[in-house]
Amino acid sequence: MNNRLIGRIRQSEHILALKVKTESNGLGVLKTIVVLSLIVLQVAFLILANLYFMRLFSWVFNITVIFTVIACIHVLSSDYHGQAKATWVLFLMVSFSFGYIIYILSDKRVLFARSRKKYNKILKETEGILQQSDLSKIKNKDVKTNCDYLYNAGRFITTDGHTTYFSSGTKLFDDILETLKSAKEYIFIEYFIVSDGVLLDRFLNILEEKVKQGVDVRIVYDDMGSHRTLKAKTKAKIVKMGVKLQAFNRLVPVFNIALNLRNHRKIVVVDGRVAYTGGANLADEYINEKRMHGFWKDTGIKVEGSAVDNFTLAYLTEWKFLTNQEIDYLHYLGKAENITSDGVNVPFVSGPNYNFSIAQNMYANEIANAKEKLYIMTPYFIPDETITNLLINKARSGIDVRIILPDVADKKFVYTVSRNNAEKLIKYGIRLYVMKNSFVHSKVILTEHSAIVGSINMDLRSFTQQFESAIFTSEQSTLSDINIDFENTLTYSEEINSKNKRRNHLFYRALAGIFNLISPFM
Repeated sequence: MNNRLIGRIRQSEHILALKVKTESNGLGVLKTIVVLSLIVLQVAFLILANLYFMRLFSWVFNITVIFTVIACIHVLSSDYHGQAKATWVLFLMVSFSFGYIIYILSDKRVLFARSRKKYNKILKETEGILQQSDLSKIKNKDVKTNCDYLYNAGRFITTDGHTTYFSSGTKLFDDILETLKSAKEYIFIEYFIVSDGVLLDRFLNILEEKVKQGVDVRIVYDDMGSHRTLKAKTKAKIVKMGVKLQAFNRLVPVFNIALNLRNHRKIVVVDGRVAYTGGANLADEYINEKRMHGFWKDTGIKVEGSAVDNFTLAYLTEWKFLTNQEIDYLHYLGKAENITSDGVNVPFVSGPNYNFSIAQNMYANEIANAKEKLYIMTPYFIPDETITNLLINKARSGIDVRIILPDVADKKFVYTVSRNNAEKLIKYGIRLYVMKNSFVHSKVILTEHSAIVGSINMDLRSFTQQFESAIFTSEQSTLSDINIDFENTLTYSEEINSKNKRRNHLFYRALAGIFNLISPFM
């Protein structure tokens, strides 16, 4: 029985947990080793040079102490959240002889300043292109407040649109592939991971034909996310067929905090009339064609109508940042027919190019606005104290708060911290579940009146270091479909309580505590 046949064995709608050895990109692995080695050597050189001069000259030691104190003061007065401040101060005090060097090189304001200035210029020139509609018809005050926030924070408009929710990566990509076939003007694709495999082949078969028909096809991929999965010969093939291909933040062997700022978005826009986002990347594991961590549970969402313009413009601004090409934005906007629905649908993006975390603030708003229920599905759970306290207060107020995490870890280190953080909340009345034999990669928050579906993890990386995409929706049919997905997922999940939680073991608590110290940098 071959691997692909094994991979299709199903138990009802739930796929059995299987782990199959898959092909790896040898050159990608080699590149990772070389880049990381060179970065480590650079950091080591800086540290050793500083230690050498400290021993040689007493004044260097005095300056080092002064710089360390200044760095600690700077950390404490910064806008870092409490845990990050504590971790940085501890690091600076323990490694005072060189810690301030790492801190300076890790400051986004130092090494991301040029990029931020460029982003600000692009955002300013596109600020008035999309106009907000009249929100007086929105009956729910909390929904209206979120719409106002999205417009004021990033000029994401609330306009006509209809959404469709997909409870699996397979359903999501089946729909995307059908929509790609209908493209007549342009196809915009943006993924954190683009990987060689069955799914990419399906995409390329359609895209090649579309290019021949004169369709403008563009793909943006994250260089770190894809460097081990997307082979050089595949990139050459994509370019040769006429697709415009751009890498985000190329992986280079130079120590720079900007390397940690990754494009985690998942966006597909077709002709400005249909757009998609969600948790799934363009890789076989997201459709369970490849088994890596048991059954891969993911979700996605489609938006149709003029609301698509939010994603279209966000994609074009990213394209201009990467290519410096002049773009006639109006040429790509206003393509969709007006579609009315019984709720609002607002596509939005977030990232370090903004002066604040739109993703984190929207999650906080959604949690704060819950009145009856609050359901969360996330692969990683490393929130800051603000969101943690909001969740505790909601549970103490009698609201039904439930969190679904994976049962199978993709990154054991991160999973240990996530599971430990979530288990701490059980005593406050929050109900915790793990989806058995599965890796939950879905990023969904649902309340009684609205939901957020997209690429945003419930962790500090998504909030502060990554470019993300999502859709805020209050459309009733979509909320109903999301609720059904939660209910179905719970049937395949085990509830974690005071008897079976891992925190019952002293060693686990100690290990999680150590890991949690560096979680702000994960």
